[in-house]
Amino acid sequence: MVPVTWPKVRAVTDAAEIRALEDRRYAATVAGDVDELDRLLADTLVYTHSNGAIDTKASYIESLSSGRLRYRSMERTNETVVVYDHAAIVNARVELQITIGGADRTVNAQATVVWLRLGDGWRFVAWQSTPVPA
Repeated sequence: MVPVTWPKVRAVTDAAEIRALEDRRYAATVAGDVDELDRLLADTLVYTHSNGAIDTKASYIESLSSGRLRYRSMERTNETVVVYDHAAIVNARVELQITIGGADRTVNAQATVVWLRLGDGWRFVAWQSTPVPA
């Protein structure tokens, strides 16, 4: 058998950096700031919504810039952040107030987020959310 080696867990200061990036991403999403999102999101983004729909970076940004999808507010609680050498995993309970196709909705979900440290800094590479029953 080949022994398993686990990545080294990074310091708490790295977790604070990821939380600050999450704050920027949430603020940019609510503001519809696609320029900021373009900087934060990896070109390989896989964004899996709580209804199972999947967006790429291009389709996610297009849905926001076109107004087809609008986040009126986004809040996260019970957040945990674990940072490895080149990856960070964020888990949080989220409440999203969205307008999609003109209809207002509230989404309560548990979300898992992945950030990767790439050559030019951290990039948001994945979102997976699962609805939490009312």
